[in-house]
Amino acid sequence: MRSGRGGEAGYSLVALLAAVAVMMIMLAAAVPSWRYVMRNDREEELIARGGEIADAVARYQKRNGNALPPSLEALVKGKYLRRAYKDPMTKNGQWRFIRPGDALGGAVPVPGGPGRSTVTTTTTTTRPSAFSQPGQAIGGFLGVASTSTERSLRVFNGRTRYNEWMFLPGQPRVVGRPIGPPLARPGGAFPTPRPGSPTRP
Repeated sequence: MRSGRGGEAGYSLVALLAAVAVMMIMLAAAVPSWRYVMRNDREEELIARGGEIADAVARYQKRNGNALPPSLEALVKGKYLRRAYKDPMTKNGQWRFIRPGDALGGAVPVPGGPGRSTVTTTTTTTRPSAFSQPGQAIGGFLGVASTSTERSLRVFNGRTRYNEWMFLPGQPRVVGRPIGPPLARPGGAFPTPRPGSPTRP
């Protein structure tokens, strides 16, 4: 009788270990998809928040003689923006403010296909001033961009890195949507879309 009970206990232990192993495999397989879903949601939030800030800047300029807003807080105070949104792609939530000067041109396609006109946008870095305190910028800002240098899942205005996604007043926002969750490479790394790779509009 004792040997029978011991055998049953042994079989139960083996079955339990097998079940745990299967669960671990399933969880490991689900991690890449979960990461994709979370990153996809943050990208959508980036587009929404960046777009709202750009639209708020446009309204501010329209009502203030084309002047640029000095800060997000000024947009909130003037009721051009609901709240001072943070960059969803970074832990600290700090935006890169795009300001006049130190501009690098970049052609952004306008919706309508080949042969259509393009809009030239600017990307800048904040230049320190002798009259500014550390971390303080002089003058207003044209728009915002993420400070994250990671490659994106989507292609936004032909750009595949978050810090290249610029949100400016009047700028078209052409978004190429991902086809589906990418398969994880060994080590948990995601394959990233290459510039010019086909995306679903």
